[in-house]
Amino acid sequence: MTLQLSSPRLTLRSIRESDEELYCELFCDPETMRYIGSPWTRAEAAQAFRGVLAATRDTPARALFLVMIPKTARQPIGLCSLQNFDSAGRRTEMGVMVGSQVRAQGIASEALVALIAHAFATLPFDEVWVRIALDHIACQRTAELIGLVQHTDVSPQDLATNVRRWSAYRGTWSWSRIWTGGARRSQQSREKRE
Repeated sequence: MTLQLSSPRLTLRSIRESDEELYCELFCDPETMRYIGSPWTRAEAAQAFRGVLAATRDTPARALFLVMIPKTARQPIGLCSLQNFDSAGRRTEMGVMVGSQVRAQGIASEALVALIAHAFATLPFDEVWVRIALDHIACQRTAELIGLVQHTDVSPQDLATNVRRWSAYRGTWSWSRIWTGGARRSQQSREKRE
């Protein structure tokens, strides 16, 4: 299934074979992987990429991976995903990775808002969650900005890996509230830095 989503500054489209270079660059880059895990080798990333393509093409799909492309350019700048589908629990894990050239510009926030809105509008999930490293302050701010709620219960696995889970819930999350309030807060933050 080919999917395309749109946000104010981005087009998000289904991952395809031609995106292998972007995928490998992100997963092999030490700075990008800093809060995720050890960088992969090129061979590991290429093998994982083939697994991603297979998961997105299964029927039913086991994952959704989207490439982020600025509307003002044609060059992909990152990935976002829904994976670890839990049909019984009606929840899925999301993730986002962006290249260093676009960090701290609200791109990840914008992509995640579009992804969560898509999940709640078209998929059978009531919760979309993400793991965030405790020392990744920028990512925690992004989670708050887009309306995620930090879990108060911590699994032993999350405790051991120094991450916490944050979630959006179908019954309480609203993209329209996020766009208007989030855009205003993001603009105010940029103005303070200048």
